[in-house]
This record gives sequence, C-alpha cells and structure tokens, in this order.
Amino acid sequence: MLKQFLRLALAIILVMLPLFGLAQNDETARPRIGLVLSGGGARGAAHVGVIKVLDEMRIPVDYIGGTSMGAMVGGLYASGTSADELERIFEDADWSMVAVDQPPRAHRSYRRKTDDFGFLVDFEVGVDKEGLIVPQGIVQGQNLTLELRRLLMPVATIGDFDQLPIPFRAIATDLVNGNEVILSAGDLPMAIRTSMSVPGILKPVRVNGRLLIDGGVANNLPVAVVRSMGADVLIVVDIGTPLAEEEDLDSALQMMKQMTTIMGRARTEDQKKLMTGEDVFIEPDLGAITGQSFGQILQAIQQGEVAARESMAELSRLSVSEEAYAAHRLSLQRARRDPPVIEQMVIENESRLSSKVLEARLSDQRGVALDADQLNEDLTEIYGFNTFETVDYSIEQRDSENVLVVRSKAKSWGPNYLRFGINLEDDFSGNSSYNFAARFTKTDINARGGELRADGIVGSTPHLAVELYQPLDYASRWFVNPRVSYQRSAQGLFDTGNQIAQYRSEETEISLGVGRQLGNWGELRLTLARGFADREVHIGDPALGGGTGNVTSFRLGFGYDTIDRFAIPRDGSFVQANWLGLREGYGSDVTADIGQLILLKPQTWGKNTVLHWWDLSSVSQAGDTPFNAFSIGGLFNLSGYGRNELQGDHRAIGRVLYYRRLTEYALPRVGTPAYLGASIEIGNVWQDRDDVSFGDALTAGSVFVVFDTVVGPIYLAYGAAEGGRRSAYLFFGQTF
Repeated sequence: MLKQFLRLALAIILVMLPLFGLAQNDETARPRIGLVLSGGGARGAAHVGVIKVLDEMRIPVDYIGGTSMGAMVGGLYASGTSADELERIFEDADWSMVAVDQPPRAHRSYRRKTDDFGFLVDFEVGVDKEGLIVPQGIVQGQNLTLELRRLLMPVATIGDFDQLPIPFRAIATDLVNGNEVILSAGDLPMAIRTSMSVPGILKPVRVNGRLLIDGGVANNLPVAVVRSMGADVLIVVDIGTPLAEEEDLDSALQMMKQMTTIMGRARTEDQKKLMTGEDVFIEPDLGAITGQSFGQILQAIQQGEVAARESMAELSRLSVSEEAYAAHRLSLQRARRDPPVIEQMVIENESRLSSKVLEARLSDQRGVALDADQLNEDLTEIYGFNTFETVDYSIEQRDSENVLVVRSKAKSWGPNYLRFGINLEDDFSGNSSYNFAARFTKTDINARGGELRADGIVGSTPHLAVELYQPLDYASRWFVNPRVSYQRSAQGLFDTGNQIAQYRSEETEISLGVGRQLGNWGELRLTLARGFADREVHIGDPALGGGTGNVTSFRLGFGYDTIDRFAIPRDGSFVQANWLGLREGYGSDVTADIGQLILLKPQTWGKNTVLHWWDLSSVSQAGDTPFNAFSIGGLFNLSGYGRNELQGDHRAIGRVLYYRRLTEYALPRVGTPAYLGASIEIGNVWQDRDDVSFGDALTAGSVFVVFDTVVGPIYLAYGAAEGGRRSAYLFFGQTF
C-alpha cells in the first residue's frame, strides 16, 4: 500500500514539475557551448561559414570569445546578428573603404578635392621643430569604427558584455608589457576595433589608461577565456595566419608581421593543449588566402563551411530540437533593442576648430530614434576636412536620458603637414621632363578652419606659391583666397613635327579670390589677379623674338566634382568652366576674353570603364599678342604628336578612353592594380575663329597600360596620329 502511494505521489510530482518550470528540457539539460574564434585578417571570413553550419545544425552558442577578425565576427554574432545577416554583411562590405580612413572622395569638401589637382602622393607627415612626425598607424580606424557602430546599433546601450544576447569577450594586448587583456565591458564597437589593431597598420587604442593593440600578439585563440566564462564544451575555430616564405620577407613591415605570427603560433599551441576530448576543433583549409585577401571573402566563407561540414559527426551531439533552437534564437532577438531616442546632443571637440563647424554639419537627431546611417554620413563629411584623427560618437545615459556624444580629435601629427610628389614624362625621342614637388600646409589657424599653404616645385617647371584659404562662416560656404605665385616653364616651337626652338617663360602673379562652396560637390569663384610675364628664346634663333607683358585679369570659375578617384576615374563627373577677362583699362597690355570648358565623365560596368574627356578653349582678342593661348600634343592630347607641338588661340579636343582592370586588390597601399586601355582622340588648334572647323580635326589614338601605385599612376603607352606621327610614352603622375 505504501509503495503504491509513493508511486502515485512521484507521478504527480513529475507531472507538476513543468508547471513550476522545474523540469529539465532540451535547453537546460544540454551542455553550455562556447565558441572560440581566432584572428587572421581576411581569413576570418571563414568564421562566418562555420557559424552558418552551426545555425543549420541547430547548435546554440552560449558564450563567445574572439581575437582580431574573430572578435569582429564573434561580436556581431553575440549582438544577435543571424548567420544569414553575417554572410550578407561580409559579402556586401566595401572592404577597400572599411579598412582605410579616407572617406569616399564624394564625401570630402570641395577644398580637399582640389588637393588632387597635381601629382602629390596621397600621404602626409607632420612636421614641427623636432622634425618629421608620422602617425602611430597607417590607418586610424575611422571608417571601421563607424561601420561597427552602425552594425551594432541594436546593442549600443549595453555596456556589460555579459548582458549581450550572447555573453562575449574580445582579446587585446597591452603594448607596454605584452600581457593579454580581456575586454568584457565598455564600448563594444571600440572593444572590437581594439582587438583588431594590427601593430603598424591600425593605430593602438587607449582603454582605461592602457595602450592596447591586436589581441593576436598575446592570445590568438582564447580557449581558456571562453572556458572560464562557463562553457562546458568548446567549438574552437582556428583560421590562423601561415608563415610567409623567405622570398616574401622583402620589407620591414613583412618581417614585423612574420615575427608577430611566430609569437602568436606558439601561444596558440599552448591554448590548444587546454582543449578536452569533448571539445570540437575546426581548422578551415584556406590555402593561399592571406590576411589581406579581402577580394576573396566569398572563398573564405565557403572554406569555413566545408571545414564545419567535415566536423558534423562531432558537432551533431550538440544539436537541439527545432523548438528549442527557435526559442534560443527568439531569446537573442528579444535582447536586441530599437535605436535609442536621443534627448541631448553633446560635442566634445579636441581640436582648434570651433565646435560650431561640427554643429553646422550635424543633423539634429534630438527627439527621434537615432538614424545611424545619417549620423555616419555627417561624421564622414566632417572627417573629410582631413584635419581630424578620428570623429566618433557614443550613446550614453546621463540623468536617465540618452545623450549622443560626438567626439572629434585633431591629428596628433598636425597641424603642420608635408606632402611630396614626383612627376616625369619621356617620349623616348629625346624629349623628357621631370618635377619634384613639396607642399607645406598649416591647418586650423583659426576657429573657422583657415589654412596656410606653400607649394614648391623643382625640375622642368619650377614653381613657388603661397596662399591663405579662409572660410568666412562656420559652415565653410563663403571663403577668401589670397595667393602669390611664381612659375617658370619651357615650351617648344615646332615646324612640321620638328622642334626648332624652345621658349622659356616666367610668370609672377598676385591674386585675391572670393567664392562660394556649393555643398561638397561644387564651387563658384571670382578672382582678381595682377601679373607680369616674361618670355624669351632659350634654345634657338634669338630672332624668333620674345616679350614681356603686364596682365590684370578678372576670372570667373565654376567647378563641379563628384569623381570617385582623380588618378583613374571610374564614377562621377567633373566639370570646370572658366572665363578670364583682360582689360587694358585696368593695367593689362591687351584686352581679351578667354573661355574654357573641361568635362570628364566615366561610365563603368564590372571591370570596364569608358571615359569621356572634352576640352574646349577659345580666346576672343582685341589687339595683337606674340603668344598663342593654347596648345595640343602629348599623351591623350593627340597622342603621337610632341608635347605642346600644335599651338593656337582656339582649341577643341575630345577623347574617349577605354580601360579594363586587370588585377584585383581590396586595400589601398596593398598590391598594385593594373589597367589595360586604349584611346581615340579627335581635335586641333586654330589661329583664327573663322578657321575652326570639324573638317580640320586631327585623329589620334593610343594603347596603354597603367599601374595605380602608391605614389601615383604610371603609364606606358604608344600613340599614333594621322600624318604618320608615332610616339612611345612613359608618364608618371597625374594625366587628367
């Protein structure tokens, strides 16, 4: 009787336990699973493939620890991002922009776009009384940080990483003592960014007084860290970084990377020894995919999938029922939050610029849910001033209100900068030219962002110029631009293709420009200039004559510029329209009106680009002048003719260039992309307007290969024009 009673009581208890939530189910009975993701740059995309398979197999993850790219993938997954979303993020990301600081050219101010008009290298160094100053890293992490903030907006207000949908740890290294640093709280995007700070590439990050770099230096495979979080079983994914071959160790940077890899591999082996027989180890075969192979993201993801599927037998014991996995994913989504409604906006500005300059470019987000895309666009425009090291933001709780805090920090190697450049041209027929250039710029000389600039060129075309550029309002709409310049140049005189003399000209000018910037796409400018010109025969018969002249001019110019990259454009448009008026009554030796229209319009599909390039110029002249206003000749200017061989007062030339990208690259300054192309050019110059006729147009063309190097484009070309003109070219520097 007693046994029957006990059996009945036990049955009742077992039935009642689920009602009180005390019975074990699929979710509580299963082991706690930890996911360990190693670092390895672009190879880290393989983690996405592994996570896709875990999702398909219904394997819930309870803890995540990651290093470097593993921290990025792990942090996104820990925020509740699904496997499918992760794959789309990595496939769609523009890694050529995410992994650099410079915003897309379309987002830069018009003033900064004009920096491209020349042949200066797109890299600057600071200078002070002690000498040259270089940045702590090639990349400061501006675009990467903003992109992480956008992707992690659903957890933007979570400061304790244990409160994320999946508890998370990012690994960094203390640069001072080399110790491992476990990031478990704070600013999640910045924690991930810190873990990815490859020495010499990404600038170190100061966190709680410690200077931190890439976690791969101290612990590239954080097995012990995830175990200590409470995991019973670990899924360990090691994408590592293979050692470079001896022939590839051809630079200090490569040697430094090799040393880092060697140290990281030794510590990784120590971490592997901490694994137990219950843990699952996955090592994707990534072959020749390197840490910089961001053009092979898809292949890396696929290899991650392949490796995970090969481990399905081991992983299958960790699968749960469809109902349990659905409940797990639902709990992750519930932990994500809508974008916070912003009550206040605060600017913490660490630069010489007035905070009003930043305010003028920030959309008012108070009283509405934060629009991360708009905020990123605003901050990118501010960063486009090229005077800030970083322009970042965070969302903080202050007096129970959501406060958007925008932080700007001036460049630590500024405000004085130097840039250098080199330009050369050779037609392999004895005609060559070269120039070396340097530019000194002192930025933020006042609260509105004024800057002083001095340019110097030595070589075939010596040039000196000093100017002040001063915005008149905090939005930088109106400006003044006084300038003084001196230039000496040489120009050949040709007779039926043969150069019979060479003139040398010297021009000195002082000018005052006033203008209006039209957003970041255009500019309207009026300039008053006073100059003096002297021209004489340098080589040849002195009887050919020369002369001097005084010039007082009024210039009205309009510029429109949305070109993506001026060296080798593939998108956007460029228009420059100018009118120059010379008047004897104001001190000029001649009265004339000169007009010029330049148009660049690339059209791109896939690897192919067609560039339309037009130049129309004309002078309406009252009185005689011994000099012609315009010239044609040289690469892409009736290729085959000598440089500036044809001269006249009216010029018209149209070109259509086709070029196809031959090599892939994802990161600027990593690899050298090459293009193969051809051009068709039609144009001429005329002395009198009545002679201008399409029937007199000359036809020319070229074939070329161009290498888009760190120090500028290098062209190797062969040109031909009607009349049997032929010429080969080596051109180093800007062509458009």
